[in-house]
Amino acid sequence: MRRPRSLSPIVLFGTLALAADATGCHRDGCVGGDDGQCLPPAACTALVYAACTAPKLRVERIGPNDPERVPGPKALAAEGDYLLENDLIRVVLDAPDHPHFIGPTGGAILDLAPLRQGPDDQRSTGDQTNAISHAAGVLPRDAVHYESAAILDSPLDAAAPGAFAAVIFRGHLEGDARVTVVTRYELRPCEPGVRVRSDLYNGASAPNTLYLADAFFWGDNGLAPFVPGPGLGFLEPNLDLEHLDEAWRQWPFLAARSQVAPDTSYAAIACDRSQSAGFNSSSLTAAGVPLDVTQPGDGFHFERFILAEVGPGLAPAVAEALHVRTLVHGDPPAVTVRGRVVANGTPVNPRAGNAASLLFYEPASGPNVDDPARITPWNEVVPASDGTFQVSLPPNRSYRVQPYAFGLPAAAAASFVVADTDLSIGDVTITASANLSVTVESSPGVPVSYAELVLIPFDDPATTGAPVPSLYSLFPGCAPMLGPPDAGSPACNRALVINGSVDLAVPPGQYYVYATRGPFASLDRAYVNLAPGTSLPITLQVGSLASQLLPTGVVSGDFHVHGGASFDSSIPDRERVVSFLATGIDVIIATDHNVVTDYKSTLETLGATNSIVVIPGVEQTPNILWYDVPGDRFPKTLGHFNFWPLVPDFLQTRNGAPWPELREPGQVMDDMDAVFLTPATGVRQLNHPYLLAKLGRDQGYPQAIGYDPTTPIPATPTDGFTFAANALARAPGGKHRNIDWDVEEVMTGASRADWLRYRALWFSLLNQGFKRVGTANSDSHSLSIEQVGYPRNLVWGGHDQGMFNPDSFDADVRAGHVEGTNGPVLDVTIDDAGGTSRPDMAPITVSPTATLKISVAAAPWIPVAEARVFVNGVLAHTFDLSSLFPSSDPFGTQVSTAAVSLQLATLLPAKGDAWLVVEAGLHQDTPADTDGDGLPDLPDADLPGRPALDDPRFDLQAIAPGVWPTAFSNPFFLDLDGGGWTAPGLR
Repeated sequence: MRRPRSLSPIVLFGTLALAADATGCHRDGCVGGDDGQCLPPAACTALVYAACTAPKLRVERIGPNDPERVPGPKALAAEGDYLLENDLIRVVLDAPDHPHFIGPTGGAILDLAPLRQGPDDQRSTGDQTNAISHAAGVLPRDAVHYESAAILDSPLDAAAPGAFAAVIFRGHLEGDARVTVVTRYELRPCEPGVRVRSDLYNGASAPNTLYLADAFFWGDNGLAPFVPGPGLGFLEPNLDLEHLDEAWRQWPFLAARSQVAPDTSYAAIACDRSQSAGFNSSSLTAAGVPLDVTQPGDGFHFERFILAEVGPGLAPAVAEALHVRTLVHGDPPAVTVRGRVVANGTPVNPRAGNAASLLFYEPASGPNVDDPARITPWNEVVPASDGTFQVSLPPNRSYRVQPYAFGLPAAAAASFVVADTDLSIGDVTITASANLSVTVESSPGVPVSYAELVLIPFDDPATTGAPVPSLYSLFPGCAPMLGPPDAGSPACNRALVINGSVDLAVPPGQYYVYATRGPFASLDRAYVNLAPGTSLPITLQVGSLASQLLPTGVVSGDFHVHGGASFDSSIPDRERVVSFLATGIDVIIATDHNVVTDYKSTLETLGATNSIVVIPGVEQTPNILWYDVPGDRFPKTLGHFNFWPLVPDFLQTRNGAPWPELREPGQVMDDMDAVFLTPATGVRQLNHPYLLAKLGRDQGYPQAIGYDPTTPIPATPTDGFTFAANALARAPGGKHRNIDWDVEEVMTGASRADWLRYRALWFSLLNQGFKRVGTANSDSHSLSIEQVGYPRNLVWGGHDQGMFNPDSFDADVRAGHVEGTNGPVLDVTIDDAGGTSRPDMAPITVSPTATLKISVAAAPWIPVAEARVFVNGVLAHTFDLSSLFPSSDPFGTQVSTAAVSLQLATLLPAKGDAWLVVEAGLHQDTPADTDGDGLPDLPDADLPGRPALDDPRFDLQAIAPGVWPTAFSNPFFLDLDGGGWTAPGLR
């Protein structure tokens, strides 16, 4: 294993240390060092809440057979974790030996769920956080490594004065055990949050530039974080590890709101200083003390209150945050501003689907009144079901209120002044939405069980210059935005259809409305022109074409999907499962990040256990930067890998998934052998090999180590080979090499450029004799980011959903009985005197009279132009199929087919063995490698936007934007001399 290394925080933070305000060198609590007995005093002593009618207080270590999980996919409490609970909130702290996400150990807030009565008199249904951990910087050495935890003896009678419950964690910085950290989590009755105090002591012999903060790991597509400040709010400065100082800000509080039910908002307020310091982004927020040079033998503390509230939007948490600041910092009490949102004189109900909301900001007038880079947002509110709202704001100021609907301003902003008393601003009038009532049938009068509805604007927004909807600049790209893009249905421009119907609130305008059931069904479309306040019913018809397209015994599967349990997904389980059913997939591999899931209870609730097969798996996704690649300034994570089949154990940390951090891929594979049902039949998949880094964390292993597919890989590390080639050949744990994955994603999602780059790696490995099965998966995280089933795999082997055998299915996957496709159906055989062969990892011998036969089929709306034959990675023959796939009736029900063949000998090399792969779809040349990294680079001109209406790709692009229709076979390995197959080698 390569040794972890890091960079000094001084390098990262540049001159910030010189400008940091000193916090002083305190000796109370554990700031003078941790002797194992010291105790940080309670945090936020000025914070005093009034007594409540039903106080409650509880602290315990979670025992066996009692995971104490709040509902919801984000809840990860396991046996051995610590539970704090009062009448308003439940907090789960992961035990030191239960690390999650970016923390090297436990000691983080793992689950944080409000228990207050919510809207419509329903209690909160679950946790919306990933984790809130602690660090003194952004690199691995700066994280807090907790060694031990203990429940503090305390009076637990919730009705008694001074009652509290607390847990103490003791540890040190990951890179320097001399810098100790002791953290106290404390809960009191009647309070909506947890008090946290961390004491840091510099026991090193030299001064140290230290920053102690909470790291809120949002994970990209979940909670929307917010900090008040000029040019901030939901806006986020660019977060670049090379220039972190450019994103550094201070703020009076941090807040965040969910996009999806349960409606929950969070806030964090520093108690021992007026402002928190750090950076804010929708991936990761660090909120803590300003940087300071801490002398040897000195220390400091950080006190904060972290709260959770029930209700939509940001307003519930911000109201409580302002109240806390009043109690702790003496801020003037906030005022409550009330009003009502109306359209055509009728109260707006945002829960009907139009997501009406209001953003409140300063200044109310002047030259910067509406400049997003200069205004200071303070709060956001979602109206109640009767259109009314109330929002808390600091007093004695002038504000503007901007109403939004469907991700765009819904009316002009208005200004108002508040004094020090509550205020009503009356009605806020917005443009009325339209209503679309859609019936989807499989045949006249027969409603579908499940389908998906997609709306696209009649006019291309890219050419009209129409504004781009977003959630206050976060998560842009939907047109129209029927709901937050990462939420449940409707999300972005999509909605799920259950039992044949769906009603939608839609922004006025002209649209194409599609009903789809995936690429193996027909498609229907209607044009609508929706005026404000109007309602329109339409009926669309989509029927299954699977019996015409798929050979008997062939099932379709997506081997890479995410639901709400993933740290970067928030789609509810119900919508996730319905999306599987709506797109016509037979088998799903559940591959949430670092946690094993199975959707069993959701399938049972929907009555769909016989409609789809879900095989539990996991995507092992490292987040801690640690691996040193020569020439790179920052350490690396080492890509993402899927593993299945597994069995979730909901009593265990990560539901039984091993810890994926600080390991090379071979070690991760060794770890997974212990949790596979049967290691010999488990499937190991390399995901998105060259996907670029996100927040410094590499998502593709070959990308992380800089492997150029034109360079050879040895069987074992050998002098004379490149660093990356030897890394692939390493067996860091003594068993699996880093290259020992069984299958590789050749297609991931819709990106045409990524497909060509991933294919280059696949072809390189095959030429070198590393036989790897090629797969095609969506990596879908929501209804809108990627479309589930585009692409997918077709698995041959006589499989039947009613009598499904997972072991047999996985054996066929490992054997290469798989086709990848995002639309066309490809069936390839070699017919010889000895019989018919399909692609397989086992070599075959062929006679000079063997024939290659290619069959292609596609739904009328999936364009196909050609079939391509590759031999040893080189294009050997192209069949023009364009005349057999007319585009005149994309909404018909007649499947187009083609069957072509040629003598295999005409394709084969004059000497040596060979392998052969077939593709079918639209024409595609292999682009040149313009930057010299061994990978083809698709020119920008070949990455088109929305095609013209008469383009055969128009309808497919509406359903699955970016998809380039393609199917590919797995290889035939041709032993041409009968002496055993020998790889041809790199060209």
